[in-house]
Amino acid sequence: MSHRFESVKRNLKFSNFDSAKTAGIVWTGHDYPAFESLVKVLEQKQIKWTDLCFTDDKNIHKAVNRISKKDFSFLGRPKSALVLNFINTEFDLFIDISLSSSVYAQVIRGLSKASFKAGWSDAVPDFFDLRIDVSKRPEPVFLVEQLTHYLSEIKTKENDTPF
Repeated sequence: MSHRFESVKRNLKFSNFDSAKTAGIVWTGHDYPAFESLVKVLEQKQIKWTDLCFTDDKNIHKAVNRISKKDFSFLGRPKSALVLNFINTEFDLFIDISLSSSVYAQVIRGLSKASFKAGWSDAVPDFFDLRIDVSKRPEPVFLVEQLTHYLSEIKTKENDTPF
């Protein structure tokens, strides 16, 4: 499956909360407080966001884009229009707060055409451009706090990348 990820063409470009116009968020239904906190920041920064929430719970608030294993083939390939549209959208920021190692989360992270991907450092395989170490506190709320801090603080000159 990894050869499919290597063929993904994306325009790698650093984005922070000052420069991003769009964001894609991946989360699970258990992460609602973290998701809500992140959405508040994105809305304050006037960043248009779209989410994918791994859940079978139809009562999750704001989880407009609920997905489950039914949205993937037996081999883990995306098959629903919702997932395909999400991974093909060239978001300025891709933010994964799911802390999930599921094959479905890996596929979305690997195939996303987002310009800049942010998540946690223990993700395997690692598709993130910005990795936050949450090993001592593996909680989505803590991850969102750290991502909010770094994506607010890291600045670059115009047309410059920090890497």
